[in-house]
Amino acid sequence: MDALVHREHRVPPRPPPEPPDPLLPAARGDGGDPRAADTGSHLLAPGGCAVLPAPQAVGSGSQPARRLERGVRLSEDGAIPLSAVRATERSIVGGKALELARLTRAGLPVPAGVVVPVEVFRSTLEGAGLLALAEEVQRDTTRAQELHDAILALKLPHALSTAWVRIAARLGARLAVRSSGVEEDGVERSFAGLHDTVLSVAPADVPAAVLRCWSSLYTRRALTYRGGGGPAPCQLAVVIQEMIEPRCSGVMFTINPLNGSWREMVVEAVWGLGEGLVSGQIAPHWYLVRRPRTLPRPFRRVAERVRLQVIEEDLPELSERFVGAPGGSVLREATPSELVHRRTLERSTLRRLCRLGLRIERALGAPQDVEWALDHQGALRVLQARPITAAGAPRERGDVLWTRRFVGERWPQPATPLGWSLLEPVISWFIAYPETQARYLGGGPALKLVSGRPYINATVFRHLAFKLPGAPAPRFMLELIPPDEESAWRRRFAVAPDLAVYGSIFRKTLEERRWRRFRWNPLTNPEAWARFQVELADQLPALSRPASSPAGGIDKVQAQLQWVREYVGIHICSLLFANISWQLLEGALNAWLPEQRGLMEGLTTCPAGNLTVETNQALYALATAASEADLEALAQDQPTSPAFADALARFLERFGHRSESSWELMAPRWRHDPGRLVPLLRAQQGSASIPPWERARAQEARYNEAIEILHGAIRGPRLAVLQRLVWDTRRYLLLRENQRFWFDHLLDAMQQTLLGLGAHGVEVGWLEERGDVALLTWPELQRLVRDPQAAALERSATLERVEARRAQRLRDAATEPPTFLAGDALGPSPPPSAQRLQGLGISPGRVRGPVRVLRSVAEGHRLRSGDVLVTRAVDPGWTPLFLTAGAVVLELGSVLSHGAVIAREYEVPAVVNIDDVTRRLSEGQEVTVDGHRGVVWIHTER
Repeated sequence: MDALVHREHRVPPRPPPEPPDPLLPAARGDGGDPRAADTGSHLLAPGGCAVLPAPQAVGSGSQPARRLERGVRLSEDGAIPLSAVRATERSIVGGKALELARLTRAGLPVPAGVVVPVEVFRSTLEGAGLLALAEEVQRDTTRAQELHDAILALKLPHALSTAWVRIAARLGARLAVRSSGVEEDGVERSFAGLHDTVLSVAPADVPAAVLRCWSSLYTRRALTYRGGGGPAPCQLAVVIQEMIEPRCSGVMFTINPLNGSWREMVVEAVWGLGEGLVSGQIAPHWYLVRRPRTLPRPFRRVAERVRLQVIEEDLPELSERFVGAPGGSVLREATPSELVHRRTLERSTLRRLCRLGLRIERALGAPQDVEWALDHQGALRVLQARPITAAGAPRERGDVLWTRRFVGERWPQPATPLGWSLLEPVISWFIAYPETQARYLGGGPALKLVSGRPYINATVFRHLAFKLPGAPAPRFMLELIPPDEESAWRRRFAVAPDLAVYGSIFRKTLEERRWRRFRWNPLTNPEAWARFQVELADQLPALSRPASSPAGGIDKVQAQLQWVREYVGIHICSLLFANISWQLLEGALNAWLPEQRGLMEGLTTCPAGNLTVETNQALYALATAASEADLEALAQDQPTSPAFADALARFLERFGHRSESSWELMAPRWRHDPGRLVPLLRAQQGSASIPPWERARAQEARYNEAIEILHGAIRGPRLAVLQRLVWDTRRYLLLRENQRFWFDHLLDAMQQTLLGLGAHGVEVGWLEERGDVALLTWPELQRLVRDPQAAALERSATLERVEARRAQRLRDAATEPPTFLAGDALGPSPPPSAQRLQGLGISPGRVRGPVRVLRSVAEGHRLRSGDVLVTRAVDPGWTPLFLTAGAVVLELGSVLSHGAVIAREYEVPAVVNIDDVTRRLSEGQEVTVDGHRGVVWIHTER
């Protein structure tokens, strides 16, 4: 998006106009703005006259005209007017110039300019003896830096450089000199921002700016983007354009890039130059506009004028802007006070901009990412347009895709061998389809461990996902694929599901009668859970009692596993129905009440009775009862004051079965190690936040207000449908939260049985501590208990195996595993560090604050009120920290994850699914978290 900033200087008084060139036709204007100045479809001098003389050879003042391929003619300046570029000449002028030329020929308001074609770059390198080096770098990039520096140091032919200075002077006092790579702005890869743009260039400095653009073909960032390979020699042209000074500028997406809807347009705007927006240093004004459906051509223009509807706006305070400055620099300054709280685009201007965007889309034949500027006279200018749509089908991948999403928040820490060997077979029994996997999806199991971290085989979601024409794809499916593939899905107009994979799964389900494994009926799933919960509560005392013998302990674990299997059969369907009801409600609101889509936040608050919320309320109350001496004593496992000891005992009796990694069977529970509560209690004490019970009352008030607005906005059958969807969504949100609470009870009971078997291992000598049982697998433990003679013979080997796994577990804990794996290789690398990080917004609101990176709950005491909590993933045991945090940013999560539900309950802005964010953000760094749009803005010092 480098072009965003190419419209930004204060233009000095223009010289008197020169006589127009009869060889070039007159330019056209803004195409929709009656006030627009004529800036042209063609290359104009400041007074409106044409710049280029009759075509001559490159760099020559007297030789006959020379033709490039396809008949493009160069002027004596070694440049081609944008208006003369043909649609087939990407290899001559590059992607950026080609798109600007297409816009120019369509009569759209593009700033005047010329393009220095690829041939000039090649001829210059050939004349300087560098072409052979460029060809070598294509094969081997070892000498790429040498070539880069040599290009920067080139001395251009005098005739060529003076010609460029002359043409630049006629364009204006300040120019934008912009790279236009042959590979740039394509539908497969955009190369956005990878090659240089030089701004506010004085005419005399244009030759040096061209050299800088040429050299950027060989920068490290460009080579990295290509996967480390070298480019074909000289495949970069350069655009020279007049800069304009905008009142405001920004970007416009003619379809919604956040959800893939082709019924919505997104506009972002900032005061002054676009540099602050492109670099991510300024959070812009954000506008969402409903666009008309695709209609027959004769009706499109009418529809564009009468059916553009502004449905949402987000207008943060714009206290800073970027402006042009003398000497060709760009400065960051305070926004004038009269503009700080003012909207950048009035509704009429916003609609005019969107109509211009639809014209651009029609002219270029596909949805576009448009960079624009609004000058001080109210005229709109198109600075760049690149296609949004993807060329190929999103699922055309042959590798097996693995992801930590979904499972990562359930195992924030490495899984233990014992816990994983017990739970993985249960989960796989529900989700694995080996025949389908082998036939269509590249083979492999449903789950695996990498560095102790569970990964789920997500290949199937590439095939199950679909996209109705112009509508968003199912979000819960896209959350399980890498960002680059997810983006491709959103850009497609429609994608059909893979019916072969669906058919294979349904056929196997019928053959094996798999529906019997699940509580699959959405009408009766909650009742099935209610019965299960009553039965589990009744049986918990028996399940938690110590086994009468080691062999009895093995049998007891087998019985407990049956409870786990029954739980998972209910829970998986509850998760699915929560996602489906959420997406149906969101889609219905967007379709029927687009102006009221913000109601989603109030309508989807979790009902009263959320046991995770109750846990946090009790923890907050416990923190208020604790003195510093109590916390010090608790941390050191020493006696505390009687009053606090009594309060702690009551808390642990109700909530002591919880942990910070609840699906890890052997994770320490609070009642076994109360000292783990100290960081959480300290964080509560350091918080100046609203007490959680007051937040709960505020949430209920938000829900009631949203329901009242809903009843006033819609009537009849649609209201009935929305009410049912609201009820189902809230019911399943509550269900999935409380299911985890009771599952913790079940795993706690299993853990006690397994620790009892560990104590037996200590007695007979094949373990040194009872907790070391976690480092055995379930088959190993069964064999050791059921065959004492073999266990005695294997005593030394068992002890060695446990020590080796202990060491491996420490190594695993020190790693930062990737979110995605492609086969056995690392998945797509996170993009280079940027000022704007895009993820998934799961809890709305905007907060600015310092970053606090936490690796575990044990570091929770470092969190201060208003800090931005950044970590890999959170389980219910983490959520008490949300009462202290100003915002939350996670590498793993989803809209309906536990962290999302609690963040919304506490009205804490939260963003998830930003890969490697715990290393991309630094401790103490100032950021703004926008939980609505899923953006984290990184601020830099002025």
